[in-house]
Amino acid sequence: MSATEPTDSALPPVTSDFTWPEANPPADHYPVTVESCGEPVTFDVAPQRAVVNDDNMIELMFALGLTEQMAAYAAAGPRLRLAVFEDDYAAVPSLGGDYFTLEPTLGADPDFVFSGWNYGFDADGINPDSLAELGIASYVLAESCRRVDDTLAPASIAEWYGDVRAIGDIFGVPDRAEALISNWEERLARVDDLLPADTQPVSAFSYGWGQDAPGGGLGLTIVPELFRHAGAVSVFEDLLEMWGTVSWEAFVESQPEVIVVTDYGNAGDGQSGEQKIEFLKTVEGVDTVPAVQNGRFLVLPQEAVNPGIRIVDGVEALAAYLYPDEFTDLVGTSGFGLSEVTP
Repeated sequence: MSATEPTDSALPPVTSDFTWPEANPPADHYPVTVESCGEPVTFDVAPQRAVVNDDNMIELMFALGLTEQMAAYAAAGPRLRLAVFEDDYAAVPSLGGDYFTLEPTLGADPDFVFSGWNYGFDADGINPDSLAELGIASYVLAESCRRVDDTLAPASIAEWYGDVRAIGDIFGVPDRAEALISNWEERLARVDDLLPADTQPVSAFSYGWGQDAPGGGLGLTIVPELFRHAGAVSVFEDLLEMWGTVSWEAFVESQPEVIVVTDYGNAGDGQSGEQKIEFLKTVEGVDTVPAVQNGRFLVLPQEAVNPGIRIVDGVEALAAYLYPDEFTDLVGTSGFGLSEVTP
């Protein structure tokens, strides 16, 4: 069968600790075929020894209740991990804080690898083709496919849902995938209902790194759609590139009203979101930018701006920051905004 949206409406509830009823896929579920960067991949059984790279993909595995089917993970920063997954991280061997490399990955004896281009997959190291030659199946995070095919349309939430369904189908838990998606859709609809209808979207810049030049999520990433759902508009939405840099001059000319700062949680340059804000304030010439003048900065964890289970958390947090009067009754309540993380 191919990966499709189930018609059964009796979905299991999404709990705060992601506990699920026992998996019970239909008898005819396998073989299942999914598309990975446009290429069909078929699975006759659920993988039992998955290796997963980077927190946003690791968190999806944990959220789907697949911890016991993981052999190892890599590139998981210890700061800003979701507290609810503390036991899951402890239960699975770590290959280290950096992106995985071939020999340690093979040492985990994987039967499946979940990663993305520039999220661990690269042409000269681990990639779907090199894994296939070793008899190991893989799945590529859909947003990252633009790293090898820049003709693709900008990434979307709907595309991320496709990733969730694909992983759910591969591991025989399609109902769990649909339950997560349904929960996120309900929360996004709630945000949309509360946003003021007569207000122009707030211009926003996604800042992730860079001192010589500012870098962040540009027009091909999922960031512009996340901003739109929160009542904002990315100032570089029309720059059809992935995560990349612009000049300081272009940043100043774009005049963002708010800057959304990405905190990578000990990965990358190791700077916290607050440290990045302090740096931005020192850059010569940026004092004419409205966001800097008015001190309008919001820090979001990497996992809230990359395709993953926290993107709706990020949308809610940004919407509440931009439109506090509309969201005052929800801020601080369970199931709204940024989830508890480890310090």
